[in-house]
Amino acid sequence: MDDMNISRCFSVLHRRSQLFVTAACERLQLTYSEYVLLMRVFAVEGLSQDELAACLFMDKAIVTRSVALLEKKGMIQRATDSTDRRVRHIYPTERAKAEKEYLESIIYTWVDYLQQDMTAKEIDAMTKGFLLATERAGRANIAELVRKLPVKGDDSHGAYPESH
Repeated sequence: MDDMNISRCFSVLHRRSQLFVTAACERLQLTYSEYVLLMRVFAVEGLSQDELAACLFMDKAIVTRSVALLEKKGMIQRATDSTDRRVRHIYPTERAKAEKEYLESIIYTWVDYLQQDMTAKEIDAMTKGFLLATERAGRANIAELVRKLPVKGDDSHGAYPESH
């Protein structure tokens, strides 16, 4: 499969996954971003907003807005750090905990659906590949990669790889 098809696959998977999660969260009036944040809060209770943004590779402004909305919807609560009053730790509320099983079932249902026609070997290879790609993406120096892109009329940035 060539790079453009892989890119298209990632794009379709992301958009369709987002659509499914959004539809499933409609009854709780949660957005996709709010769902992602809430699931991370369930996984690691007590994260600060900065830690949450860092582990999800999300913009701090988006995290701040989503946290405020989740708090307003009664799904999370913030607690001030005892040693640094500027830091606020995030915890799920009792309302969120009451919905945790349903919220977790959303992603399990979607992943089960996607894997339906795959063998155990294919699932294992895909999982390993996604984990490696995700780790590498997390370590990427985006600015450096952008600088390496070829610019028309400028040979100093290199050329397109042969596969393109």
